Amino acid sequence: MKLRYVAFIVVMVLMSVSCGQVTKETLSPVPTERIMPSGKRVVIMPFADYTPDSSPELYWRRNLLVTEALEDEFSRYGLMTALEEDVVDYLLSEHIIEPPEIFFADTPNNNYMRSEAESGDWSAAMVEELNYAITRNEDLEKREKQQLKVDSGSQGSALHISLSSQEVAKIGDFFGADYIIRGRLIEFEKGVAKDDFNPFHVGMLPFFFNSSQRMLFGLAKSENYELMDKMAIGGILGTAVGSANKNFPFDEKTKTETSGHPLFGPTVTSTTDYHALNTALWGVAGARAAYLAHNGGKVPRAVVQIRIMVQDARTGRLVWSNRSEVEVIPESIYADQEYRKLIAKAIRRATSSLVRSFVATVEGDLLTVPVEAVPVADNKS
Repeated sequence: MKLRYVAFIVVMVLMSVSCGQVTKETLSPVPTERIMPSGKRVVIMPFADYTPDSSPELYWRRNLLVTEALEDEFSRYGLMTALEEDVVDYLLSEHIIEPPEIFFADTPNNNYMRSEAESGDWSAAMVEELNYAITRNEDLEKREKQQLKVDSGSQGSALHISLSSQEVAKIGDFFGADYIIRGRLIEFEKGVAKDDFNPFHVGMLPFFFNSSQRMLFGLAKSENYELMDKMAIGGILGTAVGSANKNFPFDEKTKTETSGHPLFGPTVTSTTDYHALNTALWGVAGARAAYLAHNGGKVPRAVVQIRIMVQDARTGRLVWSNRSEVEVIPESIYADQEYRKLIAKAIRRATSSLVRSFVATVEGDLLTVPVEAVPVADNKS
């Protein structure tokens, strides 16, 4: 009877905890309750993109991530930022930047080559040739469109205004800003950390084969050679273990047969030995373990390199410039391996260090966070 009550209580507890939702705030708002507004305003310009394998979609995505992180960091020190949508609209109206379709021709040929380059069915050299052909077609399309507009007498986007000191001062006056923030996206790399020998990052089996392969064979010319080196190590070790374990996984069998009289008849004893088979199986198992270790133990990494230039919005003079590169890898094999979170953390770290360096160099007073005075208790009786 008691067991029935206990089972009923357990079922009710399980049913009660399965209801509702779990809410997790992955990105908290910047704390501003102790930040005094500095009264200064900055304008963040779209960054120049020098990252490899660039595309219009990835460019705008990278710019958005960096701009959002910079806005948070400037707000942390009481510096207000102009709305990014207003900045882009102004730059488009002044023809300082052009719409994406001017630079990236969306033609059937280019779309077909893009799909082939992204399919993964071609070698690296062929993908490079396809990307080169796409870039060349885009340049030709851009020149043809601009030439048509010039020939038709329409100035429009055929004119391009460089961002000179006068233009910087004009932007600053339009937005009532103190600083103009410009920058370059130099590196946005997604991949795996190749030379990571931390067992907490890659796991014990990959750590063993990675370290032993480098110790015995050194650095191979390609990943395939490293795989062969590791499988050779695994096969040799497995063969050695199999040779020492004669009766595992298959034990030897002994069979005794007696013919004729029980006392005087001959007795024949036959032994079936599986030592060679066990040794071969252990060797294959060792090579297989090396193969799995080589394909496992991949540590994702995200690398971000950004340069920021700050200009005086009244004169266009460069007042500060610096660069930061951040690499982020999971802390352990149990940490989050998603590239999106790794790259977001790298961006936040890079922008945080850059903005803090700028504030410490140019606006040092903003580093002092005002603290409200604590009322003193009256001790008079």
